Amino acid sequence: MDPLSILQLAIQYGPIVKSVLDIAKSNEDITSKLQELAGPIVPLLTDIGSKLFPKAAGAIHAVGGAVAAFDPNVTKWLQGSLNNLLTPSPNLVVDGIYGPMTRDAVSKAQEKLGLKVDGLAGQLTRAAIDAFMAKQQTSTQTLKA
Repeated sequence: MDPLSILQLAIQYGPIVKSVLDIAKSNEDITSKLQELAGPIVPLLTDIGSKLFPKAAGAIHAVGGAVAAFDPNVTKWLQGSLNNLLTPSPNLVVDGIYGPMTRDAVSKAQEKLGLKVDGLAGQLTRAAIDAFMAKQQTSTQTLKA
């Protein structure tokens, strides 16, 4: 696919992909909604996801591509959380770019949290990180009281 066609697809389907990521409840939900609402861009998302997250199940490669390409605010939250969650801190730049350092830090967090290690911060990984961070914050507040 030529770069202009890719850009046109991203512009046309970007808002739809983002809204799917915002409302979906599971990776399976994201996959089915992407197929239904943004079918023409799914092969591109799958290709991106397979390259970024080769350890992830093929069925969720499109999820990985969508998260990496269309969810910079969640990626920023993820990067900041990983900096606090992991010891030593990976010192990720909180820039919203889901690059190799973020992927590696996600893999370490998945291992720490007892999750499947694939480097993809899908719904389950983000929920586990969020729960860990909330528990850590509650423990910190209790110690200060």
